[in-house]
Amino acid sequence: MENLVTMDAGAVAALLELQIEWGVDVLLDEEPHDRFAEWKTEQASRTVHQAAPLPELSGGIADRRAPEKSAEPQQPSGLLYGHDAALLALNGIATIEALEKAIDGFAACTLRDTATHTVLARGPAGARVMVIGDAPDADEDRSGVVFSGESGALLTRMLASIGRTREEMILAPAIPWRPPGGRPPSPAEVAQCLPILLRSIALYQPERLLLCGGLATRMILGPDVNPARARGRWRTTSWGSEGGPQRPVMAMRHPSQLRAGASARRQIWDDMLLLAVTLDDVVN
Repeated sequence: MENLVTMDAGAVAALLELQIEWGVDVLLDEEPHDRFAEWKTEQASRTVHQAAPLPELSGGIADRRAPEKSAEPQQPSGLLYGHDAALLALNGIATIEALEKAIDGFAACTLRDTATHTVLARGPAGARVMVIGDAPDADEDRSGVVFSGESGALLTRMLASIGRTREEMILAPAIPWRPPGGRPPSPAEVAQCLPILLRSIALYQPERLLLCGGLATRMILGPDVNPARARGRWRTTSWGSEGGPQRPVMAMRHPSQLRAGASARRQIWDDMLLLAVTLDDVVN
């Protein structure tokens, strides 16, 4: 016992912060896992797929395509990456109920395996506005409800300030799963989840899109768009048939940034006023 090192409270806190940064967000799983058996399965799978070299795309990400067709239909798996794999998994989805079922069993993105809950879009189909947030935060991951917790309360206050309620709008996350430890999603993960977002838009059929935060803005308007410069005016989306008809879209700060300072609150208020005026003008 003489060799044991006593850790003070500061060291323990620093260690916990490091664990969170590494993506550790649970201490125990609900069920025991045979990690050695899982490791052997993963190694065997990698050996099978190492034979064929992976061509490099212009962006530097390997293009891992679906295996050739065999006698039995192939299901999307974790070995399929990127936009094409997600499109394959969502092929033929024509209803919101079918989309939710497909998302719940979506295997093209590994974030599904590490998140506590899948966070789905909610709201009346055909609503005037779809509000798209960032990746789920800890509250949304625990509850499985988009815009829950503090950010949800702030959104409710923002909408109430212009005489609107969250119940009359479609609320959607940019991606359905919280990345481990709350880290930003990788470009590959964003590419895998983008077809889910576009198909949600196509099926819910909102009149307009309100993009809250940088992730939603870049997913809809493009990765090179500066969210701060994009806010404050309506734009027109530009996409293929995945997202349905083009729609007016406006970028703005995320509700959680209401507490960032006076400048952030002023910008959010200006954008909410523009939303209110736009909706009133369209009605009139």
